[in-house]
Amino acid sequence: MIPRRQFLVSLSATLLAARSLPAAMRSTPRKRLYIGTGGHDTGILTADWNATTGEIGPIELAAEVVSPTFLAQFRRPDGETCLYAVTETKHPEARVSAFTTVRGQKTLKLLNFVDTGGDGPTHVSVSPDGRTVLVANYGSGSVSSLRVLADGSLSPVVSHFQFTGSGPYQGRQEAPHTHSAVTSPDGRFVLVNDLGLDRIIIFHLNSSTAEMTPADPPYWSARPGTGPRHLAWSTKGKFVYGSNELDSTVETLAWSEHPATLRSLGFVSSLPLGFPPNTAFVGEIIASPDGRNVYAGNRVADDTIAVFDVNRHTGLLQQTQLAPSGGKNARHIALDPSGQWLVVSHQDSNDLTVLERDRKTGRLSAPVHTYPAAKPMCVLFV
Repeated sequence: MIPRRQFLVSLSATLLAARSLPAAMRSTPRKRLYIGTGGHDTGILTADWNATTGEIGPIELAAEVVSPTFLAQFRRPDGETCLYAVTETKHPEARVSAFTTVRGQKTLKLLNFVDTGGDGPTHVSVSPDGRTVLVANYGSGSVSSLRVLADGSLSPVVSHFQFTGSGPYQGRQEAPHTHSAVTSPDGRFVLVNDLGLDRIIIFHLNSSTAEMTPADPPYWSARPGTGPRHLAWSTKGKFVYGSNELDSTVETLAWSEHPATLRSLGFVSSLPLGFPPNTAFVGEIIASPDGRNVYAGNRVADDTIAVFDVNRHTGLLQQTQLAPSGGKNARHIALDPSGQWLVVSHQDSNDLTVLERDRKTGRLSAPVHTYPAAKPMCVLFV
């Protein structure tokens, strides 16, 4: 466990900057967000969220856990939320932890934690029915599925697939690097992005047992050296948008269930025209709830959020804006449930920025709020 004194030292700037709630938050019904962080001296953080003003309240410790870099959630019938966090480190310390919210409390209650079966788990997701948790092990290049038990805790690993091979990008594709695993909107299939293999691997998912079985054909092959990272589904599940980290492109893929296959319809750059290659890398990708826009965060040499308009008929994207993210190395971006605010987690400048989204045009404002936070890696709205 993380010593509380050590944690408070690492968050001193955050607590000084947010000692009391803004006046607007005291008069507005508050919602809550959770923040995944990197490093051994952090944990899962939490804060009040004002959906009217885009303000974040005081950032506090919700759970002591090592390097919880990615979070996922499922709302239970009793109204409480189960939250799942990966610990991004090497086996056997690599694990996924299950928590539950407790009504009236800001802290999370630990249910249990289990081994993920691989090294460096970097992504976790929950199936739409809340019965399966999926973990992508980036370090070892594998994927695991776990069954969610009645109280929200996790079973041991049900299915585990270790991938093999490599890609042409020197220094990044010497081995498989599984970066994400998500289900299809109906929960019947699992799509696994492997950056090292230039593949999106497809599985059938048994919702009753959490067991995965390979589809036929077993994967979609990306362009060599592109490095598929994360996915975002269109609102109707007809298209999938993939961020290709190594060449900073966003791919539009058509999804078919019979058989379970992907087909590329085209790709566009997430960077400015003529940007030096191999210096900036696209990261997180999300689709707006209204289906009008796709957003992708650029990292390292270019700290912008790429905004794309969606052609509702073809699914294809057109880049319409490169909005400054307001910090350094946008590891993650998230739209709040209203679709009005975008929160950026900057892992290198140690802050969260809030940009306002025009819900008519999809364009983003300059950062309207900035909050210091210790190595934020993702934000989850509850």
